[in-house]
Amino acid sequence: MPNPRWRFARMAPAEINQNPVQGEFFTAASDLPERFVREAIQNSLDAKSGDAPVRVRFAFSEHPLPAAAARHYLEGIDQHLDATVEMPDAVAEGRPIAMDELAAARNARELLNGDMHYLAVEDFGTTGLTGSIVANSEWEEGNHFWGFFRSVGISPKPDDKGGSWGLGKWVFPDASQLNIFIGLTRRFGDGDTLLMGQAVLKTHTIEQDGEQAKYPAYGSFAQHDAAEDHRWLPLPEQGSEFVTQAQRDFDLERIDQPGLSIVIPHPKPELSADALARAVLTQYFLPIVRGDLIVEVSAPDGAHLIDAETIDDELAKVAPGGADEDERRDDETAESLRKAVDLARWALDQNPSSCITLPASVRRKTELETDLLDQLRERYARGDRLAFALTNRVKRATGPEMECTFHVFVERADELPKGHDYFIRGHLRIPKMDYITRYKARALVLVDGKSELGHLLRDAEGPAHAEWKLGGERLVQRWTGVGRGGRVDEVRQAAPRLLQQLIEVPKQQLKTLLADIFPKDLPAEAAPVPPGSDADGSDKTGEVVDLPSRSRDPIVVSKFEDGFSVHANSSLETPQPLAGSTYRLEFAYDVARGSQSTPFTRFKQGVKDGCPDFSLRKGQLNIAYDGCSPRNLSENEIEVAVDADQFYLRVTGFDGRDVVARFNQTSSAVAAQDDD
Repeated sequence: MPNPRWRFARMAPAEINQNPVQGEFFTAASDLPERFVREAIQNSLDAKSGDAPVRVRFAFSEHPLPAAAARHYLEGIDQHLDATVEMPDAVAEGRPIAMDELAAARNARELLNGDMHYLAVEDFGTTGLTGSIVANSEWEEGNHFWGFFRSVGISPKPDDKGGSWGLGKWVFPDASQLNIFIGLTRRFGDGDTLLMGQAVLKTHTIEQDGEQAKYPAYGSFAQHDAAEDHRWLPLPEQGSEFVTQAQRDFDLERIDQPGLSIVIPHPKPELSADALARAVLTQYFLPIVRGDLIVEVSAPDGAHLIDAETIDDELAKVAPGGADEDERRDDETAESLRKAVDLARWALDQNPSSCITLPASVRRKTELETDLLDQLRERYARGDRLAFALTNRVKRATGPEMECTFHVFVERADELPKGHDYFIRGHLRIPKMDYITRYKARALVLVDGKSELGHLLRDAEGPAHAEWKLGGERLVQRWTGVGRGGRVDEVRQAAPRLLQQLIEVPKQQLKTLLADIFPKDLPAEAAPVPPGSDADGSDKTGEVVDLPSRSRDPIVVSKFEDGFSVHANSSLETPQPLAGSTYRLEFAYDVARGSQSTPFTRFKQGVKDGCPDFSLRKGQLNIAYDGCSPRNLSENEIEVAVDADQFYLRVTGFDGRDVVARFNQTSSAVAAQDDD
């Protein structure tokens, strides 16, 4: 039998022209190492078999594969890469393309003729890509071979797995400068090892026999087959000398162990051993500490072994995070990660009796008995860690209501410039959420991925699994009680609501108001600052205007040296419900003469002239918030969706002039509750 080769099935005239939209083609991105690690390890943990930890191996080639040997794995791809490279030559005909994409595509074409560097990713202790290799209906439930090689945007995984969109595997061709990958799998219970590959290019045209033949973006490296394109089904090479040779050529460790090995030909330069090791530590420290995961990263210039015993040593090697110096996060420095790992270790050691059980809610104040609250405040103030088990009720659109429990572990962290919470569903960290920035604290929020709450939150995630959002189609169609203040908010806001009570506020009335204009030359007194909050000990001490006639407002404004804050009025004896309400905040520099509208008219003119006094859109002001979700509407307008009755929004970075602010309610908490 001839060796396998790359093949694209010719498109029928009626087929829609469509390019994949998962990412940019042939271009690099600074977050590629993180995306690559998240997807590779998520797939491996989802395929775990038995009780032993999953072992994942990232191995860069010690020596490049010689061009003659590399050619066996590139046969047939060249004409399709050529067509992709030549497509931009028709720019004059109205087909635009980014020049960096064109340069990268041409570089990819040149790589075909040289020695091949590669990156191998292998997992052990997993099932491999199980399921029929000849099935290809519109949905093959439980068929992981089909889900990996024959579907995009459809996942065969059940609810309790990390992935759900069927789009994450895009990261494998995206990691290659050729936009291709080769997969080799040995399935649990099978005796054969299967090899198949996939290319993701663009819809392209090749001249054949005097006519233009159109091909889709997706192609396969598959078993030789003489069938016509409209009858062709790509099948993996199996049990042949070619498969055995591939294992040797790419120095794969897999022999007879079930699992999946992926080879990335010519990996992009952003992928390095250190970058991958850092991504492993930031994204998967919990399953590593728990003993569910072992990761090996090797390259000619160094190696990393990351497990429960070595993670502290590996953290010591980690440089502060982010590919760009300006994008580095203080919660991903080596020291901050080490303390997050310590908190995770402690959390995993806690038993149910050591957790304080409370109902989870963002609509009412979390119930903590007075005696217990005093004791907890004392423990938190002296640096003790605290463990909470929070309960809520989850209901599918069709099905019974079920009680679920999730856990929150908090500790004081005065060394942080602002607080950070780490959210983990099952084994997967949800990285782009920070709800305790106001407090100098560290929180770990753990949700059982196999619980109904875990299933609900999975539906609140997008394809990148980076945050829990409200309003997604899956979430709204499948679950009830998921609006503002509902189940998602109960988890997102759990840590800040607990910290609001743990950080004791001195009993002192706030003399402040919700004002249209910050008055000048009025007496002011220092507002109490919660110990451990982000304003504690800073030079920007809050000031509030002494106008007691407005002291009963549910929302108040406090002045700062270079800005202001808007927050719930905690001095009210009976606080009003605010969660679920929405406000519009507009501000400008005051002017010496004119009506109240004059500053805003002047600011709008500055925008028209291209020289506004400041711009939110350009990041010229700093916004810190807790218990609410701000959204920039223009250079000087913010829409504030209040998520919790006790919320806080601070805007700083002004140049010292007086600021005029207008704060108008656009929807009420009562209306939002009625909607739920």
